[in-house]
Amino acid sequence: MRNHPHVAACALLTCLTLGLSACSVDDTPEEGKESKSRPAVTLAPEPRDSALAAEVPQAYTKKTLIMGVSEYAPYVTFESDGKITGLVPDLAAQLSSLLDIKIKVERTNFDAVIPGLKSGRIDLSAPSGDFTERQKEVDFADFAQSSVTMMVLADGSFRPKNGLEVCGHKVGVEKGAGTQNVLAAQNKRCAAKGKPSVDVKLYTDLPAASLALQSKRVEAVAAPSASNTSVSQNSHDRFETLELKDMLDLPAATAIYGIQAKKDAGLAPVIVKGLRKLYESGTYAKLFGQWGLPLSTVTRDQIALNGSKQSQTQ
Repeated sequence: MRNHPHVAACALLTCLTLGLSACSVDDTPEEGKESKSRPAVTLAPEPRDSALAAEVPQAYTKKTLIMGVSEYAPYVTFESDGKITGLVPDLAAQLSSLLDIKIKVERTNFDAVIPGLKSGRIDLSAPSGDFTERQKEVDFADFAQSSVTMMVLADGSFRPKNGLEVCGHKVGVEKGAGTQNVLAAQNKRCAAKGKPSVDVKLYTDLPAASLALQSKRVEAVAAPSASNTSVSQNSHDRFETLELKDMLDLPAATAIYGIQAKKDAGLAPVIVKGLRKLYESGTYAKLFGQWGLPLSTVTRDQIALNGSKQSQTQ
């Protein structure tokens, strides 16, 4: 999976007729009304930890770190006013305060994240599935978890009850996400049963895939539970999210999410310590609760450097 888990947050799209820039649950928000994609209360900044701040590699202390993100509500939402909101920007702000570093969140296509980290164009990215294949290219500071789901039209005829019922149907996924591996593995099951392969359609981001579902260019969107649930709950009953339990044992169907950093640059280990500090202070749980993701939390011990042993393909 993304893969990159999403409910009170703004959906990836909340008013499809207004296009991807629409991000308020209400089609016509009142002037001065707070966006429903943003928590009503903002947590106070985490106090600076001098010992942890001293562990940040010097290369990162004298510049503004760029965190590349793609839309993945409620982890990341691109608001109509240009702001980037969600759990990830809030978490970045807390880490910034705790570690005494500057972090700027910028829009980045998901398939450009790893090349960007390698080249130094960006310094961090989240959320992304921590898989052994990716650990060879970047470091992960693990902080959350998720599982794959299928989002369908609520009034449509396509309502699969298991993975085999997805065979032969058009399914949209985010380009570069581990969900592609989930469907590739499902296609092996389809072939073993003599069924046609899933017709996988790739999109630059999840909002584009959701628009394709709305316009019936695909019959479902395969994405992590948090993302699809967020979209469904904020879609004015257009969409419904289904969990196909027989698909959850497929490679990459479940994932530990991490904050990515450049391989062996020394930044990810400090991020892990910072996340554990936020866990111990209670800020971690409060952030996940505010963004409607309490079931996506992990234990303190699971907050680790490259902690996943999971493969995308096996």
